[in-house]
Amino acid sequence: MILRILYRSVGSENAKNRPAFYSKKLALASLLRAVENVGIPTRIVFVNDGPIPADRLSMMADAGEVVPVTRGSNRASYRHVLRMPRLRGWAADDLVWLAEDDYLYTEHSLSALVSAAAALPDVEYFTLYGTSRLSPASTRRRPKVAEGGGNHEHAPVVEGVSWARAATTTSTFGLRVGTLVEDELLLRSIPFVGGAFDRATCLTLQGFQPFRLPELGGEPPMVELPTAAARIARRAALTGLRATLNAVALARPERRRRTLLVPALSLATHMELGDALVPGYDWAAEADRVLAWLASRDANPTETPTTASGTAAGVNAPGMLASADQSSTPGTDTTSTTTAPVLRRSSVA
Repeated sequence: MILRILYRSVGSENAKNRPAFYSKKLALASLLRAVENVGIPTRIVFVNDGPIPADRLSMMADAGEVVPVTRGSNRASYRHVLRMPRLRGWAADDLVWLAEDDYLYTEHSLSALVSAAAALPDVEYFTLYGTSRLSPASTRRRPKVAEGGGNHEHAPVVEGVSWARAATTTSTFGLRVGTLVEDELLLRSIPFVGGAFDRATCLTLQGFQPFRLPELGGEPPMVELPTAAARIARRAALTGLRATLNAVALARPERRRRTLLVPALSLATHMELGDALVPGYDWAAEADRVLAWLASRDANPTETPTTASGTAAGVNAPGMLASADQSSTPGTDTTSTTTAPVLRRSSVA
């Protein structure tokens, strides 16, 4: 099994309310620090929608493959990366981590992900972040989502990490390539339902109706449409799409109902103030540790990097150094691709 990370990034910022320690460079550094502790071969593809600041771009080029694209929106870039595992012919049992560029990872988050995927082969989806849980009182037509995190009665424990059944998460999650290929059409279609499509995605995949009757017409648009006809057309379109998705979710046979697990105590967080920032953990202190790691790395640029087992990188020892995946991706609009060696970790049984 190879851990394949598809890291989506943009150079611009949005108007989200961010914590004081937030930066996209911090997010990137935290991911790279977490990769150092992964015990299996790991390859990173950085899918950059538009120009990226030079400091971050340099970090990316040193760590993996850089793929520039022009997509223009979160939805479009998300749908783009969902095709890449199939188009590149990745092995069905490889583990894909779909990553956005504003998350803070704890040091051993990705190693916990890999351990859980290896120990729980019947679980299809994993996330490292989230506090929503499915209530035992849930039915397929009326899922009951409780916030606040915590555990459930039969939560599996893998190498000291307790995993709970998650109701929803964001567009940052992991799954096996084989599962992604099976679910690709559904995953690429759901973003058109509008609103928080990631919530709709998670509920639908697990076989739960994602929208209640009052929600079928959609939420008010961020920018008011100019005419009544346009507003009516939008509402009609969303009603049709959401009603169809409800039917798809309820029609999923038991064998295609997916399970989504999350650590009972999140091992990563979305760097946004409010409910998005996981409570009960000192994320500012975690950010300081990441910055210290980055400063230490930058202070020793001539040192030969080592793998998690302490073996020097840059030597052609079997299983320790792999070139970034350079296979072509049909249908992409890339203008250039930067590739660099990627550390491979010793395989685990």
